[in-house]
Amino acid sequence: MFPWLFIFIILIYIIVKRSDIVARIGHLRHAKGNTSGALKAFDLANKIGNMSLHNKISYGYILLRFGKIDEAGKILTMVSIQAPAKKPIIKYRARAMLALVMWKRGELTDAIETLEGVFENYRNTIIYQSLGLMYLEKRNKIRALKFCLEAYEYNDQDKIIIDNLAEEYVLNGDLAKAKEMYEKLFTLESHFPEAFFGYGKLLIELGERKRGIELVTQALDKPFMFLSTITREEVERYLENL
Repeated sequence: MFPWLFIFIILIYIIVKRSDIVARIGHLRHAKGNTSGALKAFDLANKIGNMSLHNKISYGYILLRFGKIDEAGKILTMVSIQAPAKKPIIKYRARAMLALVMWKRGELTDAIETLEGVFENYRNTIIYQSLGLMYLEKRNKIRALKFCLEAYEYNDQDKIIIDNLAEEYVLNGDLAKAKEMYEKLFTLESHFPEAFFGYGKLLIELGERKRGIELVTQALDKPFMFLSTITREEVERYLENL
């Protein structure tokens, strides 16, 4: 009888947890760079229902990467409301993702205020990345530089944090330090277009025109996502105007 009982328990677990099992497939696909496959898996898990709040946050992020702002906002708002008081990190993570939704809606001030509220209670590399990026977009040089330096102290190996600090040094006119940060960034084998575009523009400004144009051109070969801070058209226009 025991084997049958064991099999019965396993079947019950699979039935109850089937949406999270499918979501796990989505996580694995996303880790392998298959974002479209990840979205399909999360869509299915959501249709099955009863997905965990942690997986719903991941689903919201995947939706946002594909530019599905309204769907992402709906999922993340629901998680923020449903998050149990005993597990505040769930609420903080959902609110941090909602800030990205606000940012992409053009609500930069609200996005910053939301992230600052999260930052007071919960900090991780992603929040340092996002808030640093938003301070840069707000063009508050003093505040942005102070925060980007704090973020760098928190994690000096994260590519986006390094890129944020390099860009902030450029905005503050400290091109030597900006170049130092970009050189470190490229030792980490960066593959996002912002790094190539930013470093290329800096080198052109410093008189290293040939190498700079090469890097800006290489930016066009990198994947542009909805959450990218530059567009392919922006890079193309820059090259045309050189």
